[in-house]
Amino acid sequence: MGKMNARDDKGPLRVGIKAGAGEPDCGFGSSFGRGRKPFGLPASVFATVIIIIIAACSFAPCGCGREKESREERLSNITEAATAFLNALGDLRVEGLREMMTEEYLEDNQVPNPITRNDLIAALGYLTSYRFSPDNDVTLVDDRATVTVILEITGRGESEETLALKLEGSAWKVDAFTALDWSRKPTDSGEEKEERAEVEQALRDFLIACLDGKTDYIFRHLSPAYKEKYRLEKPWTAAEFSGVFGTARSYDFNPGEIELDEGSAQVDVTIEFGTRGNLESETSRVRLVKENGSWLIDAFPFFIY
Repeated sequence: MGKMNARDDKGPLRVGIKAGAGEPDCGFGSSFGRGRKPFGLPASVFATVIIIIIAACSFAPCGCGREKESREERLSNITEAATAFLNALGDLRVEGLREMMTEEYLEDNQVPNPITRNDLIAALGYLTSYRFSPDNDVTLVDDRATVTVILEITGRGESEETLALKLEGSAWKVDAFTALDWSRKPTDSGEEKEERAEVEQALRDFLIACLDGKTDYIFRHLSPAYKEKYRLEKPWTAAEFSGVFGTARSYDFNPGEIELDEGSAQVDVTIEFGTRGNLESETSRVRLVKENGSWLIDAFPFFIY
């Protein structure tokens, strides 16, 4: 399930003030005719009254759509702010993340400064997808808004969370989010170092098998969930695997960037495809899960079905 960038697509507003033949029309008809005294007033005085009425109508909370327009703009801005924040969490983009939060939230939750990727992983985990409806899941009251959002976190499944935003100046900023717990801190214990080394070795062995076309090994080291998702019941033949993976010459990843989280791990991998003189590199995030003491591939975007 991919991210959904929810949008609020409304039609143009109708202001309700018509432009007549050189004169604004606010429903007074021919009373504003030349040489007459409408309602017993001189024409110049009556024209002044009309201008005042039109100006009042332009700012009135009813009849001209201004309040509705303001509310729709606010809902659109809230949706954009929530989407930008959730996308940053999912992409582990920590640059600028603090700027999306209110000063009060930063202080009350002792949000790290700066926020590192490991800080964010410890506080949230790995956000793989989210969804909410701008029409049904966003509530606006004055300068505060709440968004009810469904999150999918690796290893935890789906959960319903509440994202609160507050207007600070001209920007909507995060004021609370039930999915984030900044009291959880990243650890770098000896056990974690050992686990990271296990992930590195498991991934290297899998990538070498892919380059060598060892489909039996590849099949044994795919997670049950991956096999079920793609309905894989047996290893590919050499011809089938060539169509799924293509021709790869090399791979690369940084073991120091392996991110661990409760029985799962993720890291960006780069694979060079093609033949000499016609090479092309692709980079994607690979996920592994630990099942029965072994690290298995749970997401491998390089396979094309």
